[in-house]
Amino acid sequence: MNKNWSTIDVLKHTRHDWLNKIQLIKGNISLNKLDRVKTIIEEIVIDAQNETHLTNLQIPSFAALIMTFNWEPHKYQLDYDLVGDIRNLSNHDMNLTEWTTQFFAILEEAVDDLGENHLSLTIDCSHEETRFFFDFSGILKNREKLTNWLHAVGQTEQFPKLTEYKVHNEEVSLTLLIA
Repeated sequence: MNKNWSTIDVLKHTRHDWLNKIQLIKGNISLNKLDRVKTIIEEIVIDAQNETHLTNLQIPSFAALIMTFNWEPHKYQLDYDLVGDIRNLSNHDMNLTEWTTQFFAILEEAVDDLGENHLSLTIDCSHEETRFFFDFSGILKNREKLTNWLHAVGQTEQFPKLTEYKVHNEEVSLTLLIA
């Protein structure tokens, strides 16, 4: 999951993403769906702003993990959003990246490949602490393994701190805290 992308790989995936967006805009223009075109452009702007905010948090390994996640096949799609002020989290980059990589791998094992699965990450920097909210919706085939891992992680003094989690058949939510 934590792949080191070459410059050519990054350019190839970025070009592919942009061509998909341009094709979507062109298709909607040809159908004269200008309201949809405006919506697509607004979504592109929001995505670009989120990428900027994520990279400005000074957590390059974590940002690379999040920004490149959907470039490889997974049993779920990831989106992310940032709220609050930009702050320097560079001291937490490696621990946060390792924790998230482990969580993604455990979630990948727990998710049913036939479901329409989605993981949303919200990074909230609006308080003194930074909170990372992970919200999964989809179908879990192995809740027990995921629950056991979260329980074990929640019992440790590991950093970042898992402050709460809930696991249900079709949704998972958890909160990480960096103080």
